[in-house]
Amino acid sequence: MTNELIKKYIGKKCLISTGTFGTTVKGIIMGVNENWLEVETKKGNELINAEFIQSIKMI
Repeated sequence: MTNELIKKYIGKKCLISTGTFGTTVKGIIMGVNENWLEVETKKGNELINAEFIQSIKMI
């Protein structure tokens, strides 16, 4: 997934899935830097490697 596509979702609450890795993260995308997404969740901030993202859905 390219950073240009992901930047459209900054500031929005999303459900991010890495598919085969079985990880799903729900939160607000705070920023994109190189291949990493910073996501604010209820538990705190998380970093997700964009190379492994299968889908992003706004909720």
